[in-house]
Amino acid sequence: MNSAKKYLLLIFLFRFFLPGIIAQSKEDSIYSKENYLKNRFKMIQLNTQDAYKYFKEGAEYFIKKGDTVNYLRCTINLSDIEMRRGQFTIAFDLLFDVLPISNQILNKKPSIEIHSILGILYGIYGKDSIALQHTIMAHNLSVHNIKTTLKSNDSLISSYLDVAVRYIEMKSYKKALPYLDSCYIINTSQKRLHFVDAHYGFIYTKQGNYPKAKEYFTNLVPFFEKQKLGFQSSTYYFLAELKSALDQGDSAIYYYEKSINSIDSFQSNLKLKPIILEKLANAYLKKNNSKGAFLRLQESKRISDNLYNTQSKQNQVLFEIKNKYKEDLVKKEEQIIAQEKLIESNDKAKFRLKLLVGILILLVVIGFVTFRLIFRMKRMSQEQNQENEKNEAILEVKNKELTTNALQLIEKEHLVKELLESLKINDPENFKVLNRKYKHSNKKIWNDFHLRFSQTNTTFYKKLHKLNPELTTTDLKHCALIKLNFDSKEMSHLLGISLNSVHVARSRIRKKLDLRRDESLSNHLSKL
Repeated sequence: MNSAKKYLLLIFLFRFFLPGIIAQSKEDSIYSKENYLKNRFKMIQLNTQDAYKYFKEGAEYFIKKGDTVNYLRCTINLSDIEMRRGQFTIAFDLLFDVLPISNQILNKKPSIEIHSILGILYGIYGKDSIALQHTIMAHNLSVHNIKTTLKSNDSLISSYLDVAVRYIEMKSYKKALPYLDSCYIINTSQKRLHFVDAHYGFIYTKQGNYPKAKEYFTNLVPFFEKQKLGFQSSTYYFLAELKSALDQGDSAIYYYEKSINSIDSFQSNLKLKPIILEKLANAYLKKNNSKGAFLRLQESKRISDNLYNTQSKQNQVLFEIKNKYKEDLVKKEEQIIAQEKLIESNDKAKFRLKLLVGILILLVVIGFVTFRLIFRMKRMSQEQNQENEKNEAILEVKNKELTTNALQLIEKEHLVKELLESLKINDPENFKVLNRKYKHSNKKIWNDFHLRFSQTNTTFYKKLHKLNPELTTTDLKHCALIKLNFDSKEMSHLLGISLNSVHVARSRIRKKLDLRRDESLSNHLSKL
């Protein structure tokens, strides 16, 4: 019985939980990072119904997973699909809902895509300046993103193409061409850029360079048909324009019809349909097919009214909000003007009086502050001068003490040397012992002198090192004694070297300090 119960329990668990586990596993597989990135572009170009379902489910999946970036990109793709369906109000709403979130995250790709689609949407309503601003903003973000992430140039190529398309729709073909050129300049793969070539062909058609347009259109249609991409509707339209310009009426009608069929098949690029229908009507008129022309014009007007008319169901909400906003602005402006007139008539005199009093108070305050600043600066200058004079006087006294001390040492040195010379002759044994002690004592005396000099003249050695870092310890000793106005003979006694060695040392120091012949070493050192 126990085995039977366990068996039934397992069947129960598999029956109720396994389908959910399998479904979750399948969902994870579909929307894994690799598969999502791989399928995203392909899905954008497919039938809008299938693409909408894919991105709608994707947005729900990623929001559960806490993946903000891919949630934003799914929502942006939903907006793109709504735009291609002609649901411009919904497209706007979706973008403005996620724009604040995209501004708060480090990854700028969602922001790039949002501004890119906003550029297209504003362009549809003829707001060319705002449309261009959003497209340029998307482009600048793309350039910065590539510089900081050092990733593939594919997104940057797309960004240059978006700016080119914006200028094409504004009929600024000369401005569009450099951006198309940039797509190929940064194309490191050396592969053909079919989307770019299609727009090259369209521009050269409009500029009347038909041979060049033909070159760019070569083999474009087979590529887009094979890939089953929604952009083929635009390609057919571009080709129809070339055929029409070349007076090839039948071919033009053929490609216009193909473009319309492609729009209907993919349910995308709906904003292009009324334009193509109008072009097709003109082509039928040239063929004396008045009925065909009338039907196409009638359909073009119907679609155009549905898409752009302020009374259409799709865009009624958008324009009602705009109109209400405008009415509120007008009312507020009228209230502000009325209040300003009332204030102007009642308070003009008071305002002038207040202004005059304010100016007088301001002038008094400025005068008082200026006087205080001048007085304080003058007092600080006097105190600084007094302090400098005091420091110079103290330094001079200390240097005189050092000089006197050094001179006394020289005299003692002279007497000690005489005594040692006498001992050298009369008592050689004691001479050796005392001579060693004398040398050790002489070194200690110099070190004491050097320490006292450094304490008194704190910046002297720093300034010397700044002039020439290669000055040796011996050079610094000579410089210190020269600053204290010792002559060569006194320096010879104090340092225990010959007079000639002192002269050689002075000459060496002059060279290291780059002094000219007419410049005095003593004067130069006394200024430090």
